[in-house]
Amino acid sequence: MRVSYNRDPSLQEDRADIHYREDCDQIEIIRNFFSSLQSITGKKDNEVCVLQPGSIYYLEVVDRKLFAYQAGEVYQLDYSMKYFLDCFGADGFVQISKNTIVNLYRVKRVQTDLNMRLKLILDNDEMIVLNRTYKKNFLDALYHIQEVCHENHL
Repeated sequence: MRVSYNRDPSLQEDRADIHYREDCDQIEIIRNFFSSLQSITGKKDNEVCVLQPGSIYYLEVVDRKLFAYQAGEVYQLDYSMKYFLDCFGADGFVQISKNTIVNLYRVKRVQTDLNMRLKLILDNDEMIVLNRTYKKNFLDALYHIQEVCHENHL
């Protein structure tokens, strides 16, 4: 795959054009990356804030409300967990317990824990637990991302 970068200060807005012969895993990853740049809104301290999905480390449902955790910030989202996964599951978000979703691109390490559970260490050194019921889906998604990234470096 050949990549070109062209800086043009006269452009009214930034744009990216992707040219490809046929759909493949690499194109799907690129498509998912650009779709993850779309913004969503979250509330914090009675203010509405614009969030980029890729900046979210994980999401958690507490008292039937969905919260998005960024580095040092927490926002309440007006989404259900299912709706968020439907919209952003292809962008690296995977359910890891009944009430938690993690951004695979924010996972730094995976450690084994008791009772076949896994501990996920995130980029910000926060630790969350992967429930064993969701282990297979998590590992499948993680391996898929690794395979595609490995193919891109060959």
